[in-house]
Amino acid sequence: MAAIDALTSDILQCIFRIVTADAHKCLRYWKRALPVLAICRRWRELTIHLVYSTVIIGDGPVIESSYMPVDVCTSSDIGTRNQNTNMDLLLSTGYIKHSRELVITQTPTEYPIQLLVFIKHALDNFCEWTGIRVLRLSFCTTIYNYELHSENGREDNARAAQIAQDIAEVLCNVDTLAIRTMLDNEMLIKFAETLGRCYFGQLKDVWWMTPACIGSDCTSTRLTTCLLRHANNEQSMPLVCPQQLKSMRLVPYTNTFSWQCFRFDKQSNNIVFENLKNLSLESRHYGIRVPDGTPILLENELNISFPSLRHLSLICVNITPDIIQLFAASPLTTVVFEGLLENALHLQALNLNRLSMLKVSTWFGCTISDEKFCTESNTLFQSVECAVVVFSVDIDDMAINATDVYWPCLTHLELCSEYIEDLALDLVPRVPNLVYLFVRAFKAGKDETEQSALEYFECLRQKYSQPSQSNITNVVLSFATGRPKAFDDLATDLFVHYLPKLRNIKLDNVV
Repeated sequence: MAAIDALTSDILQCIFRIVTADAHKCLRYWKRALPVLAICRRWRELTIHLVYSTVIIGDGPVIESSYMPVDVCTSSDIGTRNQNTNMDLLLSTGYIKHSRELVITQTPTEYPIQLLVFIKHALDNFCEWTGIRVLRLSFCTTIYNYELHSENGREDNARAAQIAQDIAEVLCNVDTLAIRTMLDNEMLIKFAETLGRCYFGQLKDVWWMTPACIGSDCTSTRLTTCLLRHANNEQSMPLVCPQQLKSMRLVPYTNTFSWQCFRFDKQSNNIVFENLKNLSLESRHYGIRVPDGTPILLENELNISFPSLRHLSLICVNITPDIIQLFAASPLTTVVFEGLLENALHLQALNLNRLSMLKVSTWFGCTISDEKFCTESNTLFQSVECAVVVFSVDIDDMAINATDVYWPCLTHLELCSEYIEDLALDLVPRVPNLVYLFVRAFKAGKDETEQSALEYFECLRQKYSQPSQSNITNVVLSFATGRPKAFDDLATDLFVHYLPKLRNIKLDNVV
């Protein structure tokens, strides 16, 4: 094997991009990437632009996460973290002139207007921000709830709006905006709303994860990527040209959402997402994925089409035959569905045999009877013939008899329950084309002793004494923390014995 010094610069840079991939998310992750720069001059030259291209103000929750780690508990701790920054280091080295991304992660305390004033002052310390193209702002709570106050009500709202305008003037070349406010605070929402309105016309990419409304009087002809977490009706949604979009995630309020916000040509009833390759429709309630019983509305007068759509995700939305029909003519290669199993049957209208991958998940429990679950899953997974078919199911509240199911088209199976090893092995003969098995048993091993584990697995070894004819090559087992060490060894021996073609097995703790 060649020494790492023998690797070309291109290969090393690919490695360093992976190592430093999270460095732009928050100050904690950024600091973890710093040791790479200290190894040698060559490594420093190859990685410095990856690490020092991001200015970070604050050490609050990352924009992808709702909460801070549990170690943050006092107001003084949070105040210190909010003022942490790498600006001083970048200023002293001169690399701040080459920065392309500004990340602001703040945890609001009692008076959030103070946060905005601090941010404004921090930006005033340096006057050459014209190189910043990406702006990410996160105002999220800790795991502890703080009651937020405003000393001057309307004056603070007006001040927040003015600070947003000042930031937009200083960071005048931003074309990517990501903003998240988890808190229902009028002043922070006003700040987000004003910032969004200032930038919207010039943005190419937007992550909008805030209850703030940009407004229907804002228009964009440049957006290629967007995430609209609180997509509402046409009165509060900005007008977006559908032809430019390449990737879109919508998390709409299903009972008020309207596709009119994409009706760029008011003289036509046609809405054509000509270049859209990736679409995700999701439903969330307070950040938690749950099935939504309200279907996304379709206006009868609109003709909506997705002629280039390749990847479709339907997450907890109530899909109807009308919704599925929107994508029937699209050249789909990947479909991901998460929701009620009875709704998944509507997917058959998409001509699933042309797909390269289909994934169906029912992680939050099934509302149907055990008999109906078996019938409907059999119907779905006996009719689809694509390269990869994944079924993720939470069967904690069901009593499934393995002989009642037959899923010949499945290639990947993910099972979640309390105690599940026995059923997982029972299902193996009923899924003849399975190559990957994931078992998440969150109570397995929790109350076991070395002796009880030996007795339990001895019974299983007797039951599954003969190797199966299964094609499974990869298994992941996730069990309760605190289980005896023998539990892992016995489980591994059982699966290795019963699955003769097994090449890889991994054991993990339930998170």
